Amino acid sequence: MRNTGDQGSATEADQPVDGAGYGPASPSETDGSPREKSLGVDLCLSHPELVLTEAVESSPDITVRPEQMVDDGTSSFLVIEAVGEGLDQFETELEGDSTVCEPVVLDWTETNRVYRVKVADSAVRLTPSLVRAGGRVLDIEGTGGQWQVQAQFRSRAALSQFRSECSERNITFRLDRLYWTSGEANAGVCGLTADQQVALETAHREGYFDVPRGISQAELADKLDISPSAMSQRIRRGMDQVVGSELGLSDE
Repeated sequence: MRNTGDQGSATEADQPVDGAGYGPASPSETDGSPREKSLGVDLCLSHPELVLTEAVESSPDITVRPEQMVDDGTSSFLVIEAVGEGLDQFETELEGDSTVCEPVVLDWTETNRVYRVKVADSAVRLTPSLVRAGGRVLDIEGTGGQWQVQAQFRSRAALSQFRSECSERNITFRLDRLYWTSGEANAGVCGLTADQQVALETAHREGYFDVPRGISQAELADKLDISPSAMSQRIRRGMDQVVGSELGLSDE
């Protein structure tokens, strides 16, 4: 489903090519033609002082997704969604996380809570250095003390710059996937994240959408080695994105 066009190298693409950066050069880097492609990447990043890492690491059954960051000039506030089993325990860990303070519950269900937290000045942040290097975040998901990041970079050199900054700050950097994309707003079909796309592809292939169902949600989760709650979230968000895109519906 993902429209990766002339897809480049994959998991071993973290090794520089021709001393310039990662993967195959885009047309605009080699022949001076107008820039038509950007570099899509799936990264795994970790550092003990990254925002919320303490709480995420202590709550392996919880998946955390940052939704919004707001800076009022004196403080930075982050809105996050936490999904999974053991949310009460996660909330306890959140209150003891040194990278944030003043957690406030904004919304909640049995397996989903939305919080607003104040980011500590000492916390390590990913987004500013990624944007400064020439990238943009498409999706972030934290679980088990690691952060899965889907991003776009304007060039191999921009990705190389971001990796250098991570190295200087002792942030563990793992490149899981790299590909050239068209210059469209979203790398994935219908704007799906990589995780949502894999979840929907697997669900379709295994008969989850058949009547009757050919596989349960828990069995799908086992196939992808994620929690049932994370699987539910990816299917729900992915289907919402596909329906909205295909029917031309707006979130507004």
